[in-house]
Amino acid sequence: MASATDLPAADTRALTGTAGGVLMAYLQAQYAEMLSQEQRLRTEEPEAVHKMRVSTRRMRSVLASYRKMLHPEPANGIRDELKWLSQLLGAARDAQVMRHRLQELLAAQPEFLVKGPVSARIDEELLGDYSAALDAIRRGLDSPRYAALVRDLGVLVAAPQLTGRAERPAAKAGKKLVRKDLRRLKNRVRAAKQETGGAARSELLHEARKDAKRLRYAAEAFVPVGGKAAESMVEAAEGIQKVLGEHQDSVVTQDLLLRLSRRPGRGGGGFTYGRLHAVEEQRLKAAEKRFRRLWKGFAGAHGW
Repeated sequence: MASATDLPAADTRALTGTAGGVLMAYLQAQYAEMLSQEQRLRTEEPEAVHKMRVSTRRMRSVLASYRKMLHPEPANGIRDELKWLSQLLGAARDAQVMRHRLQELLAAQPEFLVKGPVSARIDEELLGDYSAALDAIRRGLDSPRYAALVRDLGVLVAAPQLTGRAERPAAKAGKKLVRKDLRRLKNRVRAAKQETGGAARSELLHEARKDAKRLRYAAEAFVPVGGKAAESMVEAAEGIQKVLGEHQDSVVTQDLLLRLSRRPGRGGGGFTYGRLHAVEEQRLKAAEKRFRRLWKGFAGAHGW
């Protein structure tokens, strides 16, 4: 299995000052991070799953934002495989985050309002999910599919198949791409504002969170030539991403609480699940309110 020290040496001298150079430098760094976190994951370091997932998301995101700088293949195929890997890692991370969220929420309730073995049920459900997800990750990392992804990414960062667009000056081309992802986010938020149905609006805000993340990573790759303006965009997009992430976490938590409350013959706890669900409903409303306030300052404040 490849490691960070086995990385092929990419000769990017000819790309200096170009959009392609910015892209490849970012991909090289994230590829190294992915392999580094893989080794940590294999030794069961606690945050390795999350950090490896972030590196895969960053690569997949910039391959989408900067896609016209690379020939469709193998870049598109690599994006698909990065999605597979991110989802594989995500199942474990999601169970981990959800368990922490629910146990923290439960601990904040007055003791006399906690009825039934709710804490034990939460652990039974989510620790089981986490364990199963870790097993799936281990199988995935030992699979020919993952080995092929590592190999293909190594080839991509060492000998990229770039298009003519990659030769354009980095400052101008990068800013254009960031602006495009910014428009994408604004259009999604506009659609969410026009949606009256709660579930449909939540789904659009979930997509807006993904768009904010894509914008963040596109701007992050652009920082070496975009300077403070790019850094400001990274920070602002991350703020939008986080508040919409809180919104989505509340949506998912409410669904999980409903499922747990409907499990038959498990010793009660329905009252407490209902109470936690009500708290999460308020959390969701608070997240939407924070988002609206943050969005007012974000939408036209960055000179892009």
